[in-house]
Amino acid sequence: MSITSLTTPDQTIAQPHHPGQAANGRASDRMGNSPAPRPEKMRGLRLVAVWVGLTAGSWAVLGGAGYGLYTVVSSLLP
Repeated sequence: MSITSLTTPDQTIAQPHHPGQAANGRASDRMGNSPAPRPEKMRGLRLVAVWVGLTAGSWAVLGGAGYGLYTVVSSLLP
């Protein structure tokens, strides 16, 4: 065991789980399997609604934090 890590020297390099499998577990690159299909892109009114919701939520959090800071500062001042 080395001083700088909690692993023994033989555990520092990841070993494949099965012969022919990559060490990171992604065997699809070698075996010719097609990658998983990508999810559909969000478009149109749904995308606008999500952006509006996220913007409103972020402004609400920012306003709450600002009001909280205002309350703390005003309670500390005479």
